[in-house]
Amino acid sequence: MKKLECLPEITQHSLGGLTADSRMLANIRIAAAQPVSARRFYLRPALITCLAVTLCLGLGLWGMPHLLPASVTGNPLMSSQTAGGNADSNSVGSLQQMDVSSGSISINGSSQDSGTYRNLFASSRNGSDPLVMVGGAVYRLLISPTNMDSSLLGESLGEVTEYTMEPALSTGGVVSNVVFAGETIYAVKGMNGAMAAASVSGSLRVFQRVSFSGAAALGGETLGDTLTASQNVTAMELTGLGIVDDPATAQTLLKTLLDNAQYESASAGSDDTRSLLIRLDNGLLMQLMVGDDTVSACGTWSCPEFFDAYAAAMANKS
Repeated sequence: MKKLECLPEITQHSLGGLTADSRMLANIRIAAAQPVSARRFYLRPALITCLAVTLCLGLGLWGMPHLLPASVTGNPLMSSQTAGGNADSNSVGSLQQMDVSSGSISINGSSQDSGTYRNLFASSRNGSDPLVMVGGAVYRLLISPTNMDSSLLGESLGEVTEYTMEPALSTGGVVSNVVFAGETIYAVKGMNGAMAAASVSGSLRVFQRVSFSGAAALGGETLGDTLTASQNVTAMELTGLGIVDDPATAQTLLKTLLDNAQYESASAGSDDTRSLLIRLDNGLLMQLMVGDDTVSACGTWSCPEFFDAYAAAMANKS
């Protein structure tokens, strides 16, 4: 039997150029998630050898980790998954397809949902929200629009350098758990860093800046830096109060929020039963979670003046 030190050479020869990275793992999981009738049952000989070697090693070395050098045991190839919380058994394929609405969410005075909570953020999969991390900022996938107008694309923010199911354990660079490695992340025109865009499953999707792992500020930002003060607002929807669809009133409300909001913390609020939806004149929507006189997405901000002004606007509307 050959010594374990020869294992890398044997494996490299058997792989025939294949690289056991996060993208290969994702492709295997996506294929496994497809219906049996849709699968293509063929494998390259090298891949068969690779899988066989992996299986044998997994079974043979399960009970004798003391035989492996520290350089191996200290660098696991497979990503881990946090237990509990929202963790489930859904596949990477499900993560990439996401659960999108049948059409773009809209805000208008005739909406029957104006008094109920509506969530713009895409659902989490495997315990993690679908997101991209770039330049120290974190952006979470929105369900609307399902295919953004390419004319809204701004400058390139870089290419995804690490595709991982565990963004919190990433080693840095441009990281995502929904956008494949090598795909470009773009800024959205006029959003001052509050939004980003990238291709997800062939569609141009929008991401909104959020807090992540208790971090939001890169240094000295105001609410206007993460909410954007450069786009005109055409409508707002606040759970429990209703819709303001007069552009002038909506713009005044935004100014009230930006002028009076006081920073509270880097984390986002935990109240997921109320939200503020904001429609911009570029056709995009943003969402802020709503607490007791607070709003949050990228950090939590207190602003009683905004809620008083919103209630007054609704009273004048009726």
